Amino acid sequence: MSAKKPPSELSYEQSIEKLEEIVRRIESGEAGLEESIKLYEEGMALGKRCKDVLTQAEQRIEQVSREAAGLDAPKQAEERG
Repeated sequence: MSAKKPPSELSYEQSIEKLEEIVRRIESGEAGLEESIKLYEEGMALGKRCKDVLTQAEQRIEQVSREAAGLDAPKQAEERG
């Protein structure tokens, strides 16, 4: 088995897959109390990672939409400025 990657190094899709596995393990009862607590903590970190990724994607989409509508100058043009 490979070493565990911290949530910040996982893609959104990998994070969702791990979350689904955590939920399955907790709900099935195959994990004891201590392991369930650790899994819950891991799941919370993964959930935060997913939320952060979605927030960044939403901000980027809003920026691109504003640029396309002519409301904001493209960031690249500003940086060259």
